[in-house]
Amino acid sequence: MSTDNQTYQGSGDTTFSPDEDRTLSEAVLGAIEAHQDIDLVEADFTLYEVINPDALERLFRFNQNAATTVSFVIDGTHVSLHDVGDEIEIRVTNV
Repeated sequence: MSTDNQTYQGSGDTTFSPDEDRTLSEAVLGAIEAHQDIDLVEADFTLYEVINPDALERLFRFNQNAATTVSFVIDGTHVSLHDVGDEIEIRVTNV
């Protein structure tokens, strides 16, 4: 399996860290968009219909002691987020 960043992100899998210029919800949307190979704005895609983006952000606040994992299905796509310390792994797969 190739681990270069382009292949990794193109598969719909990515990581998020708090020093990025985007929110966790935006990172999730980007991973879904890469996995489905569509423009989510044109597709009228709404994350809020399945999960509250603000609640998602609060669940993964950094500098906490507990590991957090969240999974949900949206539009035929399984999304899982896993806290791995300084980053959050975002994995997107087909249902």
